Amino acid sequence: TSIKEGINLLWEGAGGTIPEKQKRLLAILSEESKRLIDLVNSLLDLSKMEAGMMTYSYEPGNLAPLIERAATEMIPLVEARKIAFRKEVETKLPMIRIDRERILQVLRNLIGNAVKFTPEGGRVKVVARFIHRGIEVSVSDTGPGIKKENLTNIFEKFHQAPFKHSNRIKGTGLGLAIVKHVIDAHGGRVWAESEPGQGSSFIFVLPV
Repeated sequence: TSIKEGINLLWEGAGGTIPEKQKRLLAILSEESKRLIDLVNSLLDLSKMEAGMMTYSYEPGNLAPLIERAATEMIPLVEARKIAFRKEVETKLPMIRIDRERILQVLRNLIGNAVKFTPEGGRVKVVARFIHRGIEVSVSDTGPGIKKENLTNIFEKFHQAPFKHSNRIKGTGLGLAIVKHVIDAHGGRVWAESEPGQGSSFIFVLPV
């Protein structure tokens, strides 16, 4: 936090006027410090979850506005990569007992991954529907797909499915592990369906 605030002060001219070239460098430093803070927070969250020390604030909530919020946050990246993004959310989904912030974290992870792994001009679709005694949410993409043997262990921490010709795709391997812990804590279940070259779908079901 001190590093990030120091960068912001320099950006605002606290140390004197800075040229454009240095401003660009400070912008990169600011973005990387944010990534570092996000990584540390993810590690702390996962450690608490694994130790059974994570606290959840459950209350009646609707998934529809959370899906809308997570999707809206992705608009700049979706537009930049010319991805066709669709939402199919059933009207009047029943209220369920959830921790809004943690479920929003799940949606951000799944939608963010779908957009990240979908090539330019591809498609991402989010579907939410009521099924027997539960609400099912699926996030599908037209990315490279995942081999069958990796469909289970991708939810383990630090694991990332290998992709050919995907050096640009990097992450921490923490997002899906956090997703599984959060969904499990809500009494739900999460899984992935995919075939190499056919895209992927990540689905979770929360009980009503």
